[in-house]
Amino acid sequence: MQSGGPDYHVPLGRKDGLNFATQNATLANLPPPTSNTTKLLTDIAKKNLDATDVVALSGGHTIGLSHCSSFTGRLYPTQDATMDKTFANDLKTVCPANNTNATVPLDIRTPDIFDNKYYVDLMNRQGLFTSDQDLYTDKRTKEIVKSFAGNQTLFFEQFVKSMIKMGQLSVLTGSKGEIRADCSVRNLDNANYLASVVEDDAESLSEF
Repeated sequence: MQSGGPDYHVPLGRKDGLNFATQNATLANLPPPTSNTTKLLTDIAKKNLDATDVVALSGGHTIGLSHCSSFTGRLYPTQDATMDKTFANDLKTVCPANNTNATVPLDIRTPDIFDNKYYVDLMNRQGLFTSDQDLYTDKRTKEIVKSFAGNQTLFFEQFVKSMIKMGQLSVLTGSKGEIRADCSVRNLDNANYLASVVEDDAESLSEF
C-alpha cells in the first residue's frame, strides 16, 4: 500500500497448497531474466496468458531489487547493444565484475513507487533484464509498452486484470488443498492449529 499501485478485490475460494513448492518447481514456472520475448510468450501461452498479460505483469518490476548476477551477462564481456551506454556504465560501477553480489533497483526512476515508470525505462533502453528490455525491442509487445508508458491508468487496469487471471491458474479444490490457519505454515505443521482441532473435537464429543 505504501508503494502505491492499484487496489483490487482478490477473488475468494482458492485454497492453499498441502505442500510448499520446491525450488525446482518454482524456477520451472518463472522465466529467467535472460529470456527474450519469444520465450516469454511461448511459456506464458501455456498458462492461457497473452502478450498483454506478459507486458502488464512484467510491470511488477517497477519496484524491487536485483542481484548483479541476474543481468551482468548484458555487461560482460560485451555490452548489450540494446542497453543505454550511460545506464550500462552506472551498472558497471555497482557491478564491477560478473560475480559481484551487490543489488540495484529494477526501476531507476521511481524504485520505491508502484507506477508506470518501468515502461518509460524500457523506452529509454534502461530495462535491467533481457526479459524487460526485449519487450520494447520486439514488435509484438512494443506498442503495449508504449501504451502503458503513456497511460498509467491503463497500466493499472490491465495489471489488475492480469493478476486476477494469473491467480485463477491451477486452483486447488476439495481435498487437494486446505485453508491455512496461518498462511506461512501448513496446518499439519501448525501446533496451535492442531491443538485447537483437538480441543474442538473434545468439546464435540462431550456434547454426546
